Amino acid sequence: MTRSRPLLQILLPSIVLFSLSATLGGCASTQGWAPAGGSREQGLVRVSYEYPEFRQPQMSDGQAASLALTRCNDWGYAKAEPIEGQIRQCANVDDGNCNLWTVTREYQCTDGQVRFANRLSR
Repeated sequence: MTRSRPLLQILLPSIVLFSLSATLGGCASTQGWAPAGGSREQGLVRVSYEYPEFRQPQMSDGQAASLALTRCNDWGYAKAEPIEGQIRQCANVDDGNCNLWTVTREYQCTDGQVRFANRLSR
């Protein structure tokens, strides 16, 4: 005869892990630039990163440009030109203070769209 474990012993580790993940997830920030939208028709690419209050990281401009160029190339454009400036927005407010910031840069895809057949040969 097998003895079954009480349900609480089985579920408790999962509940603790879930709670810990949810708590830490609220303060998470991206480790680098990430795609953040844009418009294929307008040739506009957005990349962004997030960081918690008082911990602004040093981000690589080259990584942002490379990510934007890859997206532009995927859309059939040859280049990605940075648009001057950046957008910094509060992503999460806690007790009236912003505790998570999002920084976004925009790039304009240029040199027209390469024909679809040319993109396939890459």
